[in-house]
Amino acid sequence: MASISAPELARELLDCCLRGAAWRTASLETLTGMALSQQPEDAREASRALFGILVERLGDLFEPRLCGIYAELFSQAIALARPEFDARDLLARYRRIRERRELPGNIRRVYVLSRVTLGADVAVTSVILDAVKRRFPEAEIHFVGSQKGWELFAADRRILHTPAPYARGGTLAERLAAGLELRERLAADDRIVVDPDSRLTQLGLLPVCEEDRYFFFESRSFGGDGGGPLPVLAGRWAAETFGI
Repeated sequence: MASISAPELARELLDCCLRGAAWRTASLETLTGMALSQQPEDAREASRALFGILVERLGDLFEPRLCGIYAELFSQAIALARPEFDARDLLARYRRIRERRELPGNIRRVYVLSRVTLGADVAVTSVILDAVKRRFPEAEIHFVGSQKGWELFAADRRILHTPAPYARGGTLAERLAAGLELRERLAADDRIVVDPDSRLTQLGLLPVCEEDRYFFFESRSFGGDGGGPLPVLAGRWAAETFGI
């Protein structure tokens, strides 16, 4: 196993996921261990394989059946990288947050997470921001993401900025840290977090606030196999979730 490269391991795991076959735990553990290497260049190379070949491919296909597969696989990777988490607990939480829930009262602040890429923030995040602005006219609305992403919305005085840089070329440890650093800022009893399938939470797997104040739009599965343009799906989800 030690002689197998990170890209080869990533392709092996991807093939298992696409076929619906069980992957070798040892392959995932080895690839994750490479991505956590103390040697910066080795960690970056393995992380590029983990995300570029495996994780992003599973997400980019927008196949509902792959959502659960990704969640099971990457919850294991998170637990390997961050021992404070248990993979089974992360997976159970993911299944709960996919269900619809009632809005809590006393909402004074709404955090909408960036999709990280500018194109997705235009197509999806902008729709969600528009919905929460109208649904919560008295609340503060925060775009959570990079400075560059916030500049898309900076002309709107109602949209404030909560900085949350995310290195798309970063190591596994760096990418997980970007999401986990948000927990202290986002968790409170007068706010909600809206997650439009953000890389900041690794597509809903990283807990950044209390579950009852977390609203997750799983764009890869919403609407089933029928599909539809992302802005339309985001609008439908906002209508069902916020009545807007």
